[in-house]
Amino acid sequence: MPTDRIPIGKFSEVTRLSRKALYCYEKKNLLVPVEKDLCTGYRYYTQQQIERGIWIAALTGLGFTLDATAALLAGKGTADPAVRSLLRERLLATRAEIQRLAMVERVLAAEDPFEELFKVNLEEWKRKDIPPIRALTIRGEGPYQELMTSLIGQICEEMASPANVRNGVAATGPVGSVYIGEDCDEHGGLVEVFLPVTGPVTVTNPAIGVKTLPGATVISAIHKGPYHNLGMAHARMYGYLEEEGLGSAGAPRELYLNDPADTPEDDLLTEIQYPVREKA
Repeated sequence: MPTDRIPIGKFSEVTRLSRKALYCYEKKNLLVPVEKDLCTGYRYYTQQQIERGIWIAALTGLGFTLDATAALLAGKGTADPAVRSLLRERLLATRAEIQRLAMVERVLAAEDPFEELFKVNLEEWKRKDIPPIRALTIRGEGPYQELMTSLIGQICEEMASPANVRNGVAATGPVGSVYIGEDCDEHGGLVEVFLPVTGPVTVTNPAIGVKTLPGATVISAIHKGPYHNLGMAHARMYGYLEEEGLGSAGAPRELYLNDPADTPEDDLLTEIQYPVREKA
């Protein structure tokens, strides 16, 4: 068999890519057969395409989308910053998934998984006024854990750009988030991540903007513990507002006071802020 005309069956066997996957890659212009029989539609590939097929299998196996895989292959062996960004984003998402699975293991291994799952530890309840905040912001929609990791990573990457470092741009507070709208379900929703900053900011990522978050009077509490328990913490705070006769004056915010990358889950600190007003 000529090595420059490999039938799809043999190519699938060598690369460990199914025919269904190969048809999909062809539609995406990711791996196009060098020849297609006009009568039968049978595909043929070349010896040189085997390596590309193996790369595709390896990268998708690492969890990259087909679009990301195409960008990585196009920039492979170069200093393209887009490649570094894609690799970094996937690394952060992988670490977040490892943490999620560790949480699942801990909950399921607990003596009482239900108690462990819904454990809430709220401290430092207070009412305070917060001023307007100038911040880098970015919005996204999707599953919260993956989404938050991606959005926070993009903001931190923007902060660390050479222009912002050169101009002395600095964070003036912790990373936070605001959940927007009411269309939230178990699959996630629309969220805005923000990082308070000072200095002449340069923004290169079109998804990131600079704006001033409004000031507000808030009821604030510190939640100590895993992020997956924040839902119950919000429920308790909402109940407190009802008991005190306070109405909502805007979407609640979460401020992440330490870094989950180097902080044990039980020691994670999250400040939850509910903007309030007196009910009429």
